[in-house]
Amino acid sequence: MLYNMPDSDNATFNYLPVPEIVNRLGLYVTGAGTDVVPAGADYPQQSHPELYDFSWHGGRILPEFQFVFIAEGSGEFESRETGLQKIVPGTFLVLFPDVWHRYRPDPETGWTEYWISLGGDLLFQWHQRGLFQADRPLTTLRQPEITVEKFRNVIDFVMKHPEQDAPMLTAHAMALVASALERAQTSAESLNEDDGAERSTDPLVSESLRVIWNNSHQRVSVDMIAKQVGVTRRTLERHFKKHLGRTLLQELVACRIQRAKRLLRETHVPIKYVAYAAGFSSLPNLCKVFRREVGTTPGTYRESVTNKDRPRISTSQNDK
Repeated sequence: MLYNMPDSDNATFNYLPVPEIVNRLGLYVTGAGTDVVPAGADYPQQSHPELYDFSWHGGRILPEFQFVFIAEGSGEFESRETGLQKIVPGTFLVLFPDVWHRYRPDPETGWTEYWISLGGDLLFQWHQRGLFQADRPLTTLRQPEITVEKFRNVIDFVMKHPEQDAPMLTAHAMALVASALERAQTSAESLNEDDGAERSTDPLVSESLRVIWNNSHQRVSVDMIAKQVGVTRRTLERHFKKHLGRTLLQELVACRIQRAKRLLRETHVPIKYVAYAAGFSSLPNLCKVFRREVGTTPGTYRESVTNKDRPRISTSQNDK
């Protein structure tokens, strides 16, 4: 049964029926909406259907996945898996089925919230592959305007076509989630969390890191990075040593290795293509640097981390 919340100055949402065809697609939208919560206002501002309604005191357990984006304002989130965590502007929040949680805006700031509820086997497969985890549900996204635009596309479609063209709505939803997850991964990579890198407040270092993580798949060099940020290589190296304790080249290599590991872990494309996609000049170059930095070959690393029951694209023995 369709549940519709008429447009208002502050909130718009629809909950939708689920046609059989989208069950077969493996991903379907059950609801979407937006809410502008003024400072000092009660939250939630409107009542939702019983399955989705909640209060801060009681929290909530959802029957499906929900993806929430806080474009403006701040607040707090809590689940049994995470404890209490701070929500800041640009937070992308994944809510999991059967996981108790609660969240609310800071009374001093309020917030602008976009959300979409999704079901289907595809989301559980993504979850099992580690694209999102219940103990790490919050990510701060860069370029929030891109996420807002994609949420608005879905919400507008839901409001205009709540009971028709379900496959097209599913396509919009998949584009939203895939885009947000990709940028969430990029945000994590840009902080180089796996290698213990910290966020730098030095503008030269920050701009250089942005250049590295946006261009490391290309034939970018240390001299090219220094030229792009407008300083000499020597000056930039000095800033990196002072603020990060490593050289610019070490950061570039770490970025490429991390991207290579991700491709080896999450895909079965031939390793020679992994080399080029991660920014290495050749397969031998990838193997040499990978063995030096990781202590094993790319092929051995892939065998140790991938699910051997999944089908593989055959690779040359030279790939290993």
